[in-house]
Amino acid sequence: MARFGAIQNSKTRLDERHRDDELDGFFVADQPTDDDASAAHEVRILNLVPDTSYNSKLYIFPINTLQHSDGYLRPKYSKIRRLTLDVPGDFENANFREILETLPRGFVKDYEYGLGLLQDCNRLVRLIEKHTECDEISFTGGRILEVDEKQLLLGLERFEEIYSEIHRINSRGNDGAARVKDAFVHNELASTFKLEPAVYSLGRHPVSHVLTKAADGVKELTEDEQDALIHTFASESAALARTRPETFLKLHRDVELVNLDRLIGAYEEVLNRGKKEPFWQTFFDDNAFALQQVFGTPMVSFQSSASVGGVGFAGGGGKIADYLYKNPLTNNVALVEIKRPSTPLLGTKEYRGGVFGPSKDLAAAVTQVMDQAYHLTTHLSQLKSDSRRSDLEAYAVQCFVVVGRTPSSDHPHKQKSFEMYRANSRSVKIVTYDEILEQLKLLREFLLPAPSASASGEES
Repeated sequence: MARFGAIQNSKTRLDERHRDDELDGFFVADQPTDDDASAAHEVRILNLVPDTSYNSKLYIFPINTLQHSDGYLRPKYSKIRRLTLDVPGDFENANFREILETLPRGFVKDYEYGLGLLQDCNRLVRLIEKHTECDEISFTGGRILEVDEKQLLLGLERFEEIYSEIHRINSRGNDGAARVKDAFVHNELASTFKLEPAVYSLGRHPVSHVLTKAADGVKELTEDEQDALIHTFASESAALARTRPETFLKLHRDVELVNLDRLIGAYEEVLNRGKKEPFWQTFFDDNAFALQQVFGTPMVSFQSSASVGGVGFAGGGGKIADYLYKNPLTNNVALVEIKRPSTPLLGTKEYRGGVFGPSKDLAAAVTQVMDQAYHLTTHLSQLKSDSRRSDLEAYAVQCFVVVGRTPSSDHPHKQKSFEMYRANSRSVKIVTYDEILEQLKLLREFLLPAPSASASGEES
């Protein structure tokens, strides 16, 4: 029995047909293809099979729906023939119109435009086809990326990250090109309007730098040119500071901005990769300036992976703090415990109207660092003696937990619950990973020179 959907126009339509315990979707062209009157004008593009009581398996068969093209009604990709993913809902009342609207970002949701992935994601398909024999992409949960015979298993979380970054690159490219165009037009008319020449901004992100330079036809320096520039700067810096202090200060600030840009770029790049605590401990070891953003007072690192209950700060013991910091003026100590950016901050279930309690992971992390502070205070004298260090004091041990991502503005109740919880966590300061990133960006904005009246464009 055929059940005809309401999705149709004067040329094509989508037919829904039940077959045993499955639902098929057919792309139907009212007329055959122009180049072959005998060619089939009805192609199956969707198949829905019940999987569990609450989920069904959706199979998408991407085809070319561009009429008058050579590949009309034929497979959209060279090798990939099927995309598979789970969809929630009641199979008995399922219809493809509603199902297509629930597809994740990066998927084509209108059958008339050829189901599959959006055009920018086709580069992902091309890479898979070039380097594997896969004819199916199965979208699963999490961040998996694995070849299983002729099937590629791709986690939707990882796909979302890929798609989001592609989208951001497009935005940076458009913004970079706009800045170059604005500066070009400004400079073309500057003499007539008696304006100062404009210099376009490269933007904050390293990718934005490259795209903006590419838009202006600028080529990067070779390694030899870079080495020569570094040597010249190193050898002439003292003389430059003495003879042209303002120029030297500007150059020094520019170098600091480049270093900060590098740190921000590296931080952003790894933030969405789902790395675990050992990776982030190494990252903060190599980029201590990032972790220092959690403190409101001057602090210096004393020991990474510090024992607070064993023999010496670097020795063995049952209580290991991720970081031990101290105030260089008072020698008062601080403990920092780090968890993953993916660690949930709040429970999944709403406790009562608009109220979410802290997650088990967050509550455990807070208790853990407080327990470390207790052991440090108890054993400080012995630890100082064993380590032969007298420059530490535990007047009031400060405790910090770096964990998770701040709830988005789409969830105001979760934002409220999180802020109320940490505001009342008086013994432990809770800082999220994206707050550290935002602090670095604000610092960069502070270091930027004030824009001139003739400068055009905004940073991406």
